[in-house]
Amino acid sequence: MYLCRKYTLMSNNDITTILMVVAPAALVLASAYMILRRMLEADQHRRQAEIRIHTRQETLKIRLHAIEQLVALMEHLSPPELILRTARSANTAAELQMLLLDIIRKETDEYLAYQIYVSIDTWQLVVGARNTITSLVNQSAAELQPNEPAINLSKKIIENTKDLPNLPTADAIAALRHEAQHLFA
Repeated sequence: MYLCRKYTLMSNNDITTILMVVAPAALVLASAYMILRRMLEADQHRRQAEIRIHTRQETLKIRLHAIEQLVALMEHLSPPELILRTARSANTAAELQMLLLDIIRKETDEYLAYQIYVSIDTWQLVVGARNTITSLVNQSAAELQPNEPAINLSKKIIENTKDLPNLPTADAIAALRHEAQHLFA
């Protein structure tokens, strides 16, 4: 079957021969493509897992540092520690009250950013401890005359602290420790 000399129609044998050559090559190509695609996907998943692990490790370090700093804050704000550090800096009860309130505010303000690294409940305990200590200072100062010696306010704060079931900072420190332990669980 010839149309003309230049152009010839392919016979069924020619088509079969071409298919016998092209079909296995297409199968090999498709297989190679699928294997390569799976390898690339697996590599991408491995890299993403490594990034997640690295991110968790870095976040863990930051969270532990934040918890450490908040524990240190609570230790610094405990009434006995606070009084020991500041009692000699004031002459009158009013001066000591203002100094203590200023220290409580400044130290707490320095650590406000750490709240994003602890749970809301733990942060609420930290804020509650600060508020309780502020109230304790103000309540103790209200029981004295403003011009009394600062040592009298120190004694009154310690007396009023003893009336509390535990130090205002103890619950916050316990919650911070609990949170730190759960970071490794």
